[in-house]
Amino acid sequence: MEGSNPLPFLMFNIGSVVINGRVALAPMAGVTSYAYRVFMANFGVSLSVTEMISDCGIIYENEETLKYLPQKGDPRPIALQLFGGETDKLVGAIKKIESMKDVEFDILDLNLGCPVPKVTKNNGGSAWLKDEARLLEMLKAVVAVSSRPVSVKIRLGWDDDSINFRELMPKIEQTGVKMIAVHFRTTKQLYGGKARYELGHDLKSIITVPLIISGDIFTLEDAISAMDITKADAVMIARGSMGNPHLGSQIDHYYRTGEKLPAVTLAQQLQYLRRFAQLLVDEKGEKIAISNLRGIAAHFLSGFANTKQFRIKISQTMTSLADLNDILDEISNSNLF
Repeated sequence: MEGSNPLPFLMFNIGSVVINGRVALAPMAGVTSYAYRVFMANFGVSLSVTEMISDCGIIYENEETLKYLPQKGDPRPIALQLFGGETDKLVGAIKKIESMKDVEFDILDLNLGCPVPKVTKNNGGSAWLKDEARLLEMLKAVVAVSSRPVSVKIRLGWDDDSINFRELMPKIEQTGVKMIAVHFRTTKQLYGGKARYELGHDLKSIITVPLIISGDIFTLEDAISAMDITKADAVMIARGSMGNPHLGSQIDHYYRTGEKLPAVTLAQQLQYLRRFAQLLVDEKGEKIAISNLRGIAAHFLSGFANTKQFRIKISQTMTSLADLNDILDEISNSNLF
């Protein structure tokens, strides 16, 4: 009902961890670092997930890998996402993480959905979906060793000839996993084509643990449609929120109140980008942050008329935070307002 406030219905548990909302932030390699997670916490996100972390990187204490671990200021609850292709190494990495007293997180998330060949060729990511027995034995071992509730993210299957997510999900739950997230593409689709929500009719009914869904959530209407089809507990935003953090607020506000927030303005986008850029510089240092921002910042201007020249400047000529702020000042002083 318009204006209703179904707050109790928003809350669900992943094991003992309370999730108060309908929006989760998906892990995106090279994007959802600490700064991005802190930034998005202000936009209706009720659960954050780290970038995927290599089990071998943890075991061998690789300096770059350790940077991906949750940090003290991370928004909570947070899931630590681990990936690997061998049960023994995953278990070894979990034991090592458990011994790290300064690493605080709430949920252990296993990446069973990454379609990238450099991951799947080593039997990690969505390659696990090709061997049901191997997958289920691994999950039992991981659940047994983890002190935190375990969640997984899967895909529909390896390819069109092996779509097995419906058969797998109840079996995954029986291993002790406390949440299942589904990306509605096959591995072979990578990130192309369309997410196939038509295959997820009433999907929530086949498991009792929470269901989170992802894939092609670019608008509030996309989220509403996907949630209506699947009856999921929450939606996971990824590429759709990159440069459009307001999407998280729109989804969260709708499911709390029944109201649809208006579209974001260009002025708001400039403000959001300044805030995110500063957080990223604080986290990574200016040189690395600016390099990352060349691929992210222009998205904040997408969809706004007459901003192409500024998007080009951001992606091609920006070399410092001062450069970015000068470009944003130029936009603010232009006739676009």
